[in-house]
Amino acid sequence: METVASTLPITTTDSFLSQAARDLLTRFPGPELSDLVVVVPTRRAVVYLKNELSLAAEVGSAVWSPRVAAMEDYMVELSGVQVEEPIALQLLLFDILRGIDPKLDFDQFVGWSGILVQDFSNLDQNLASPAKVFEYLTQAKALERWELADTPAEVSTTAAYFRFWDDLEKVYWQLRRRMEQTHLAYPGLAYRLAVNKVQNRLGHGDTLPRHVFLGLSSLSRAEQKLIQLLLKEGRAEVRFDGDAFYLDNDSPNRAGQHLRQYRNNWELPAEAFGDTGTGLPNLLRTLEREIQFVGVANASMQGKVAGQLLAASRRENPRAKVAVVLPDETLLLPVLHGLPPEEVPEYNVTMGLSFQSTPLFNLVDLLFEVHLTGIREGSPETGYGVPRYHHLAVSKLLGHPFLRRYQHWLDKQPDKQYHGLLDRICRQIVKRNAVLLPASELLDIGQQHPLVEALFATWDTCDDIIAACYTLIDLLKKAYQDQHSAIEAEYLYLFFTLVKRLDSVFDCREQRLSVRSFRRFLYEQMTRTRLPFSGEPIADVQVMGLLETRALDFDHVIILSCNERVLPAPKNNSSLFPYDVLTKFRMPTYADHEAATAHQFWRLLQRARRVDLLHVLPGAEGTRTGERSRFLLQIENDLLPQNPRLTLRDLTASVLDDAPDSAARREYGGDLVLEKDAEMLASLRELLEKGLSPSALNQYLNCSLQFYFARLAKFKENDEVEEKLEADSFGTVVHETLETLFQPFVDKQQAITAEDIPVLLSLVPQHLERALRHEKDERHARPDEGLNHVLGQVAGQLVRRYLEGLAATPGALPLRIVALEKILDSRVPVTLPSGEAFDMIVFGYTDRLDELPDGRLRVVDYKTGLVQPYDLKLQKRGDDAAAATERLLHDATSSADKVRQLWLYRFMLERAGRPAADAAIISLRNLTAGPMTADMAFLTEDGTSFVAKGEELLTEFARKIMDPLEPIRKTDDLERCQYCPYKGICAR
Repeated sequence: METVASTLPITTTDSFLSQAARDLLTRFPGPELSDLVVVVPTRRAVVYLKNELSLAAEVGSAVWSPRVAAMEDYMVELSGVQVEEPIALQLLLFDILRGIDPKLDFDQFVGWSGILVQDFSNLDQNLASPAKVFEYLTQAKALERWELADTPAEVSTTAAYFRFWDDLEKVYWQLRRRMEQTHLAYPGLAYRLAVNKVQNRLGHGDTLPRHVFLGLSSLSRAEQKLIQLLLKEGRAEVRFDGDAFYLDNDSPNRAGQHLRQYRNNWELPAEAFGDTGTGLPNLLRTLEREIQFVGVANASMQGKVAGQLLAASRRENPRAKVAVVLPDETLLLPVLHGLPPEEVPEYNVTMGLSFQSTPLFNLVDLLFEVHLTGIREGSPETGYGVPRYHHLAVSKLLGHPFLRRYQHWLDKQPDKQYHGLLDRICRQIVKRNAVLLPASELLDIGQQHPLVEALFATWDTCDDIIAACYTLIDLLKKAYQDQHSAIEAEYLYLFFTLVKRLDSVFDCREQRLSVRSFRRFLYEQMTRTRLPFSGEPIADVQVMGLLETRALDFDHVIILSCNERVLPAPKNNSSLFPYDVLTKFRMPTYADHEAATAHQFWRLLQRARRVDLLHVLPGAEGTRTGERSRFLLQIENDLLPQNPRLTLRDLTASVLDDAPDSAARREYGGDLVLEKDAEMLASLRELLEKGLSPSALNQYLNCSLQFYFARLAKFKENDEVEEKLEADSFGTVVHETLETLFQPFVDKQQAITAEDIPVLLSLVPQHLERALRHEKDERHARPDEGLNHVLGQVAGQLVRRYLEGLAATPGALPLRIVALEKILDSRVPVTLPSGEAFDMIVFGYTDRLDELPDGRLRVVDYKTGLVQPYDLKLQKRGDDAAAATERLLHDATSSADKVRQLWLYRFMLERAGRPAADAAIISLRNLTAGPMTADMAFLTEDGTSFVAKGEELLTEFARKIMDPLEPIRKTDDLERCQYCPYKGICAR
């Protein structure tokens, strides 16, 4: 990323909280200040305001500190209750619902219980009348039920659905009564209780402390009611932080939606909105500032670019206050890795790392994947049985870094029994070709090690899951006990606390959770759990979420993920209440959330002198959208024309060359090329002297780099589990079936006649099954399961159709087969241009060698794919013999490959003394074509014998392979790379 040098020095503008601190110290001297209650939006704002108060006080003088609280904490404090954990709330709600409907299924309840609790909380937080809300819902559902009036209620599949809405008010009141009896509440209920208690105290003439509300924006109805009650009693004052750009009455900007409502509906002085007699603050239109739009190629690249922008900012002004804002919290780790340690030795992370962003969460997720993607073979009545886990899920789990770290620790232990435990399991899975592994077999392979039992022992209830988690934590803790693994140890401790919490919540409950339900509860806990970071709370560089920026100001702001569906968030109505219910009873909808996000964005820009807005470019892989955020469009089309002192740049981040003076994009350096040095030439000659098969020759012509990897370097392909018969295995099954059917006739030197065909057809099933079993080597990929069963049926049909075709084709029988799987070879003298001479061997394995009625021999090669006669014609219309010969020498096509194979088979037979020999392909998917031969008359048009011409061409091939000026390189045909086992090596 090439950053543009700023032409505007980053200067500090008085922040909103610093102005408020000076105002408080001026208007409330001495002890009066300590009687105040100052309410701000967030706990982060509490820290900043206290710091501003200490900075604003005269040096050496004592300051009476007011009571400073975040709005949410203050509302809970006023309510006099404790907020209950969401999981306990959901279980209490289940008990209540089961009292109404004993048939309620717990697993179904889990799917919507969290949303229902949130709806109840939303209802109370916005002081909606429960009776009116639920009456409206009942009437709305009655209209839906009208269309189903002819359906008997007792048999209607929707009857339970409508009963649920009828009983919802009863559920609400029972839950609320149970909560109040135990002095507990969900968040919204705490807000309602807080307002009720303040109203009661004021009604009884109690004197409340004076309140100052600073920097609030989008308020719930309960918060509005509290402020209005205190304003009416003269016990409160409010100061919002707004700007004329979005607060003007004619402004279409939704950032001022809520503040304009408060200004129009509340009786507030002009000072409440910053108007000191000269009008509303107009910072966005007048303050000199620079804004940069920075497009990046992918989401993770934003962390690196943000670090570079931050480094440039710190070099320019080391004392500037900088905020790196993350609307998408999943980018926290990329951002932290991208922070430059030289320019930013100290910073503070306020948002905390979500447990879902840790590698330990990934391990837990893989563990659940193993148990949820497997199958159970057993009694369908109980649902229990022998679990079989899918090999891909097992392999991914065993490859996790946490487990590999434990393996590393295990390998250092004196007991060598479990050295290489995880690798041994993975090798056995491949060796046995185990697609679905029984749990008992995995435990046997793992020698009953506690780790293997924790991972793969059967899960029947949540107690099994909890026990497995405890064991896993205890074992991994041993591997992360050293001081260099502090963060991993913290992950394990957090995970332990989560499991312990669930263990205590579900202890001794009659309703046992399924694996999926337990996972839902566990993941909900993980979503809310944060790994805290230690740092200076008021450091110059802050990494934070957008919500945490409320009431705070910075000189330089870097905001990531400025794309639609991230900033603002998508329009998701995560509520069981219909949209019209939310609007009628003035509960917030997605429109209110978007307005709140807009205010947070624009307020953050008010005093910032430099703003960098990063967005992912369209078409980036893994992004939800490449569309720029609407806020960027508003800056470009609305703010820029109104602020002549605004400089706007639209940049695109690019990867630069390592050279510091280069601004060019780093480009791919070209093909992977291997020169044929003396050592490689010696290896090539050794290979030619040992033997070159038709497939090896074709491989060299198609991709000499693949030839090198397979034949010279002898890179072994990774063994993988075959879930189904692949193309080569399928062909092997067909070949082996035909071989076992024909072998008795070869042994007896007996021709196959029409009378033998019915017998052969009856033997196909047993020989096919034997071939399938042999191909899978009695491993877990059963030939009678799934797609293998289908492919086996296809293979059997191909064999039967071929046998039936023999009987139906005139002249095909009797068929005399001389040999099966016979090796043909020939030694050809080669002289290179350098004068070097040696004998090259060519060889090949024939599928079948027939003796024709005229005494000639014919090599037959089976093809399970489709081959047409025109595929075997190299000499096109209008071509001379030289052109066809050139294709035989150089073409890297499937047609040329087949012709070269037939040519070499015929060459080896004739050179062995069988003149007029032939070679043919039988396509089992094109049996009507019969044995197909290639027309090779172009090779002998000049009068040269077939054998002599063959020796000449093979010499040309040898010279091509041994040519030091023709390097080893990869093919330009990308289609050939698609299934190449070495494509990862050559960057394809």
